[in-house]
Amino acid sequence: MQNSVPADRMKTALDFIEGIKHESSMERTLKSLRDLGSQYGFDSFLLTGVPNPGRRMDGYIMLSGWNQTWLEHYLKNDYVQVDPVARRLRGAAEPFVWSEAIAAMKEIRPEEQRVMDEAAELGMRDGFCVPVYDLDGRQSVLSMAAHKVDLDEADRGMLHLVGIYVQNRVRELITLQPAADAPRLSRRERECLQWIAEGKTSWEISGILSISESTAEWYITCATRKLGASNRAQAVAIGMRHGLIH
Repeated sequence: MQNSVPADRMKTALDFIEGIKHESSMERTLKSLRDLGSQYGFDSFLLTGVPNPGRRMDGYIMLSGWNQTWLEHYLKNDYVQVDPVARRLRGAAEPFVWSEAIAAMKEIRPEEQRVMDEAAELGMRDGFCVPVYDLDGRQSVLSMAAHKVDLDEADRGMLHLVGIYVQNRVRELITLQPAADAPRLSRRERECLQWIAEGKTSWEISGILSISESTAEWYITCATRKLGASNRAQAVAIGMRHGLIH
């Protein structure tokens, strides 16, 4: 009976890989990933580019099934700068379990431990990262979170393949989106969105553009609505995807 579980998981993963090749929407891709991840105990997922040190992560997110409360808190506080998982990820070539990577570090700074403690409070106690590099050398990662990670070598190898296929397919879906589908934003809406990508608040944007804070909020709300986004971080990601901001 014990041998049948890995076999079942392998079949599920292989079916997923075959199916993801033909997936046509981000929403169904995320659902497929959730269905597969649940077989391994994962309930949260984030597919994102890996920004260079000092750069915010807001505009790099490609697909999010993260805990929304945590995602907004993480982005608001620019935790990518002090996240030990992000530190381990930079330059990583092979998949790794969060807890194992952190345990191997010589030192964890207090601010790094705080990031992990706050994530754990929301049930994201551990996770598994699959880093991938494209032909231009750009790094992205599929990060999967769970209350507990218990993966054997076969599981890790299969999830490595899954991560590669997910990232490749999502990049294809982004590329295949017709330019005609790009929403039309006004100059002010694009400016506000660009400053959000740089980590500015509505109040800071109002000073930069010499407009009232309520006016800045209005432009941001309009841009978010036009892009079909549910929050500012998603609006930035969609704006970058369509080339409306950089």
